[in-house]
Amino acid sequence: MAWRGVFAIGVLTLVTVWLGWQGMLGFYIHPRYNLFTLVMAVIGVSLMATAFFVPTKGHSHAGHKHAKGHSIMEWLSLGLVAAVVTIALVLPPTTLSSYTAENRSFGTVATSPAADAIDVESTTSGFENLTVRDWASLLIQTQDPSFFRGKPFSALGTITDSGDPDVFFLTRFVVTCCAVDAQPVSVPVYYPGWSQDFAVDTWVTVNGGFQVLPQIAEPGNLAVVPGDIVEEEVPREPYLF
Repeated sequence: MAWRGVFAIGVLTLVTVWLGWQGMLGFYIHPRYNLFTLVMAVIGVSLMATAFFVPTKGHSHAGHKHAKGHSIMEWLSLGLVAAVVTIALVLPPTTLSSYTAENRSFGTVATSPAADAIDVESTTSGFENLTVRDWASLLIQTQDPSFFRGKPFSALGTITDSGDPDVFFLTRFVVTCCAVDAQPVSVPVYYPGWSQDFAVDTWVTVNGGFQVLPQIAEPGNLAVVPGDIVEEEVPREPYLF
C-alpha cells in the first residue's frame, strides 16, 4: 500500500475538480483563487495517473509486530481519506451558519469601498444596490438618524438570532481568503415575533428603511423596518468579498 499517499492526493484533487465543475468552490475559497486551485488540482490528478504507471520497488519489514503496526496505520490513513471523500460527495456543501456568526465578532470588517463611494448628500441615489456589508459599514461610520432618513434599504442575507424577540440580524459573511477567515457583518431588522415566521439561517431579501426605535438596544436605536421580506434560495456566491 505504498501508493496510499498518491491515492489520497489524487482523490482529494478529484473532489476539488468536482467542486469547481459544480460551481461550489465559492463555498470554501475566495473566487480569485478558483483558477489557481483548479489548475493545481488538475496537475495533481495528472501526477496521480502517471504514478500508477511508474513501477515501484517493494521492501520488506523486519519483524512481524512492526509489519502489523505498519499495516494498521496504512489502513487507518486509507480510512481517513475515504471518510473525507464520502463526506465531500454525500453531504452537500453548505454556507457558514448562524452558529458560526454567533461565535465570531460582528461588525469587525473594514469599511466597504462601495459605502465610501456613496454621495452622502443624496437622499436615494446609490443606495438601492448596497449589500449588508455596505450598510453595516455605514452604521459603523454614523448612527445619525438624519443620514438614513428616506434612504431605501434592500439587501440579501441570512437570519441570525439577535437575542431580541422583536429584532433579528440580517447577516452575511465577508471572506478575505477562504471560509476559515470569514467574518460576519449584520444589520438589525425590526420584526416583532420574527421567529414565528422565519427560521434561523433562512436566506431572505429585506426591503424597507431605517427608523429610530427607542424600544430596541441597537446603536443609535436604529433598525430596518421592513416593507416586505422575501425568502430566497442560497445564492451561487453566498459570501461577500
